[in-house]
Amino acid sequence: MVIRGLLAVLCLLNAALAVLVAAPLPRVPALVAVAVAVTSWSLVLVPPALLGLAAAVCAARRCPWWAGAAALTAFAALVYGVMPYAAAYRTAERHGATLDLGTYVSGGVNYAKTPARGRGITYARPGGERVRLDLWTPPARPAVRRPAVVWVHGGGWNKGHRSQSPRWNRWLNARGWSVFDIDYRLAPRVTQLDQIRDVRCAVRWVRRHARTYGVDPERLVLAGSSAGGNLALAAAYARAPSSHTPGAQRAAGTKSERHTRSACAMRDRPVAGVVSLYGPTDMRRLIERTVLRADPLMPRLMGGSAAGAAERYRLGSPARLVHHRVPPTLLLHGGADRAVPVAQARDLARRLAAAGAPATYVELPWADHCFDVNWGGWASQVARAALGRFLDGIAGRSPRSGGVTGRTHERQLTGNHG
Repeated sequence: MVIRGLLAVLCLLNAALAVLVAAPLPRVPALVAVAVAVTSWSLVLVPPALLGLAAAVCAARRCPWWAGAAALTAFAALVYGVMPYAAAYRTAERHGATLDLGTYVSGGVNYAKTPARGRGITYARPGGERVRLDLWTPPARPAVRRPAVVWVHGGGWNKGHRSQSPRWNRWLNARGWSVFDIDYRLAPRVTQLDQIRDVRCAVRWVRRHARTYGVDPERLVLAGSSAGGNLALAAAYARAPSSHTPGAQRAAGTKSERHTRSACAMRDRPVAGVVSLYGPTDMRRLIERTVLRADPLMPRLMGGSAAGAAERYRLGSPARLVHHRVPPTLLLHGGADRAVPVAQARDLARRLAAAGAPATYVELPWADHCFDVNWGGWASQVARAALGRFLDGIAGRSPRSGGVTGRTHERQLTGNHG
C-alpha cells in the first residue's frame, strides 16, 4: 500500500510538471506564474523524474501497473527537463556562446516589484500627468559620450513599471551603456497609440538631454520586452504622421493622443537600433488567435474593433509598418512562447527580410514567455550573447556614420517542443 501511494504521488507530480511545461497557459494568474517558473527553471523537473524512474524500477514486480505509469510520467518530465538544455546548447553554438551551469544555478530572478529608488526623472507631462523614467548609468568617463538604451517594460499594456527588469540594466551598464528605463501611461486610461507616443516622447527627451547625461544621441537604441517590445518596435518603425494617409485623422483619436503627438513628435533622426524580446508584432492576429479575443481590455486598448479601427491596429502592429529604412532590428523570441505565439516574430522577420532591412532574428528553442525572468536560464544566456553582439555593432560604429549597415540577416533557429 505504501509503495503504491509513493508511486501515485510521483506519477501525479511528474505528470503535473510535464503538463505545466507543455500545455497551453491557464487563465488563472497563480497557475500562469507557476507554469512560467517551471518552464524557465526546467532543471527542477530532473530530480523528481529520476526519483520516479528509480521507484518504478524497484517496484516493477510488486506493482507493475503503477510502476509503468510512474515510469511513463517520469520519462516525460525528464524529457521536458533536459531537452531545453540540449536545444539551447545547439543554439548557443551557432551564436558563439557557452552555456554555464553555474550561471544557471546562481543567476537568480530578473524582476523588481517596484521602481528603483533615487533614479526617477520626469520626462513628460501629457495632460498634466507626470510620466517618469529611471536613469541607470555606468561609472563616469570624462569626455566620453556613452551609447544608451531606452528600455520599455512589459506587462500586457495595463500593468508593469520602470526598472522591473533590473538585471538587464546592470548588465547594460557593465557593458558601458546608459539605460533610461521608462514608464508609460497604462491602459485602459489610454490607448496603445498614447503609449507609443510616450515612448517616442522619451526618445526625444533623451536626445534633448544627451549632453547633460553624457550619452551619444547617435547611438541610441530602443528596447523592450513583451508589450514593451511591441511599443518599442512600433515607435521605431513609425513614419511621420500624414494627414493624407487614409485613416490618419481617425487614428488621431483622443485629446490626450493629439496633445502627446504635438508635444513629442519625433521629428529628428531614427534610433540606431531596436530590440524586441517576445513582443507582439501583429495586434489583429494576436487578439484573434489567442485568449485575448475574450479580454474586454483589448477594444479599449486599441480604440475599437479591428474592423472599426483598422488604422489604429496597423499603427500598433510593427509587422504592418515595415519598410526598408527601419532601424537595425534584433528579435529575440521563445520557440515555446504560450502568451505571444512565435509566429508573430517569424512573420516580422520574414517581412524585414523581404524589405531588405537590417535585422537579426534569434528563436530560442523551448523558451516560454518572459524567459529572461530566470536570469541564468539557458535562453537568457543565449539572449545576452546575441544582444551583446548586436549592441557591439552599434556602439563600435562612428558616431556620425548614420547607422549600422548591411542586408537583413534572419536566423530561424527551430527546436521548440510545440
